[in-house]
Amino acid sequence: MNPTLVHRYAFPVHEAIETLLGDAVGDCEAWRIRIEGDEVVIDVVAPAPGIVPTTDDVTSLASDEAGKINMQDPAPELKGGALARRAAITCAERGFRTFLGVSSAEEAKIDVCRRCGITTRKMLDHDERAAAIWDDIIGKYRLWLEGHDVGLDDLGVV
Repeated sequence: MNPTLVHRYAFPVHEAIETLLGDAVGDCEAWRIRIEGDEVVIDVVAPAPGIVPTTDDVTSLASDEAGKINMQDPAPELKGGALARRAAITCAERGFRTFLGVSSAEEAKIDVCRRCGITTRKMLDHDERAAAIWDDIIGKYRLWLEGHDVGLDDLGVV
């Protein structure tokens, strides 16, 4: 007996890699993806120049007076978590794009960020207000999938 395909998820490779690896996706020129047993294995290939610190970089860090962190350094970049990953996956769904009234995953990402008042989906895991708006969007989307006559206008966010 042949199995019946119930649903297929298709993700743009770059978005899937960005979701899984976060900021590391920008640190490479290519990647290899494979399935090993029950794991997805991603090999980062040919890191871009400048990723590995040079000897001068390491020496200057070691000679910093008293080993203190330079307070003028920018804040560490936010890392995406579970909400950011779920948002990336959801934005790739054709049904969600139809619900939003957009035609691509990139447009969905832009629309979600605009509605949540953020600049990147990573902020969903760090901004409680944005996370609450995202939860409202997902709740309305689920109702819409079940056939209820709901839309984003019912959220009170534009």
